[in-house]
Amino acid sequence: MKKITVVGGGNAGCFTALYCAWMGKDKDFEVELIYDPEIPPERVGQATVLEPPAILWAATGFNWYENKINATFKTGILYEGWGKVNDKVFHDFPADSVAMHYCPWEMQASILTSGQFKTTYKNLPELDDIDSDYIFDCSGKPDSYDNYEELINPINACILAEPNWSTAKNPWSRHVATPDGWCFVIPTRKKSPSFKYCVGYCYNSDITSQEEAEENFLNMFDVSVTKHVQFKNYVAKEPVIDNRIFLNGNRLFFLEPMESSSTQAYLEMTRAVFDYYLQGRVSAVHVKEDITEYIKKLQNFVLWHYQFGSKYDTPFWEYAKTLTFKDETFDKFLGYSKISDCIPITYGGTTQNKLYGQWPAYSFKNWNEGMTLNT
Repeated sequence: MKKITVVGGGNAGCFTALYCAWMGKDKDFEVELIYDPEIPPERVGQATVLEPPAILWAATGFNWYENKINATFKTGILYEGWGKVNDKVFHDFPADSVAMHYCPWEMQASILTSGQFKTTYKNLPELDDIDSDYIFDCSGKPDSYDNYEELINPINACILAEPNWSTAKNPWSRHVATPDGWCFVIPTRKKSPSFKYCVGYCYNSDITSQEEAEENFLNMFDVSVTKHVQFKNYVAKEPVIDNRIFLNGNRLFFLEPMESSSTQAYLEMTRAVFDYYLQGRVSAVHVKEDITEYIKKLQNFVLWHYQFGSKYDTPFWEYAKTLTFKDETFDKFLGYSKISDCIPITYGGTTQNKLYGQWPAYSFKNWNEGMTLNT
């Protein structure tokens, strides 16, 4: 029997262990997750695309009636104030499918106690001290960025806040353009620990000072500030080490929260390793190339949103529009979306070559028409 050890019990570690245990239940694999309870869990409200809720349902029996993680429905993303044509653009999901908003703390507790894999509670060990055939390193952001490549993105800071209103009434995320960037509003139940962190004012600290950003935030939204965060956007140069250690979660990459790409990316890395590499279908080099290409597609699609500007003509938006990329595959998806109805299809009915990162051609059509046609 081969052993897989997942180091870190955060969002990425939990989904990685759950996927390996679920997919490996009829295969010769033992899955262990090492979790340090002294590391505080993430509390910022999160959102998914369509696959993570399906995996939770299949692997843990999650259902919306019991809803032990206090999740809320996500039917899409409402963009407010983006571009120059329409005040609002709704990036909808297929009507027969639903994603979710959730609190990582509650999600973590649910998965760790699901009984799908062995959980060991102790301080996180050095990777060299772990006796395991394969290791997923989900231990959080790196101590040094020497072995990381910067991802192109105009956002590097966020002010988190508790709303003084109920956000849970709308079953979609809100992405609201601001003079300094944009603000996310995650529908969250008041009893969830994430309610204090479910509104986030994203900006560029090289353009806007923390004090100015907070002042603008408080002028635009009825919130109480709870936390200031600075971050880098990055991806590992070597996501596979010695053909047995695989980086995942923030150890693998970080990209600003637009379009909720993180949880799906963690699953893509896990799938590339477990379904393909560990089954002898591809090489470790292939895993590295595939996941790097996938994350660059996330970078590009997110960056594309800024190219149309917003209702604000400010230094941030002028700067954001200068950040461009070149990708023939992106151009092909965009070109196809302009000549096709692009009926949205669920993830279960797609294959990798029908998606650009996590997006079908319909998502290209939706955003392009929302930015260029008066609807």
